[in-house]
Amino acid sequence: MSRPHLRSCPQAGLTLVELLFALAIAAILMVPLAATFQTAAGSGIAARAALDLNVDARFALDRIARRAAVAPSVSSGAEVSDPGPWLAPLSYKRVGASLVETDATSTPARTSVIATNVSAFRLSVPDIGDGQAMMKIELTLATQGGSVSASRTVRVGAPL
Repeated sequence: MSRPHLRSCPQAGLTLVELLFALAIAAILMVPLAATFQTAAGSGIAARAALDLNVDARFALDRIARRAAVAPSVSSGAEVSDPGPWLAPLSYKRVGASLVETDATSTPARTSVIATNVSAFRLSVPDIGDGQAMMKIELTLATQGGSVSASRTVRVGAPL
């Protein structure tokens, strides 16, 4: 017995050649898209690194400014060339590529890294006004992707 209805049925499905041709077209379309996604991912990583540098710089400046705000005020007759005595017993210094804060008031003395990737750090006293010294904090953080410079001026002994 023959089954005539199977012979009259049109071909349903794809041949192997048609599938391979469709895969080749899809691959050709995906190559430029993959490059675009890779570039976008690289840009996102660079933007994140720059944002992290800004956050680190702001944290370090705010921390030093808070300490300067609770330091004893300086009279206009005092020596103003060095802000170190006002921040005593706290000290800030650059060690390699890190900004280190040393707190001698805690027992035992505590040393904390408050910023990394530091390429420049400076504390200066540009002016004394109203009997209180103005301290300028300058900080530059740098990585391979770029650098961030930030500064802040605070009145020593004046609450923020």
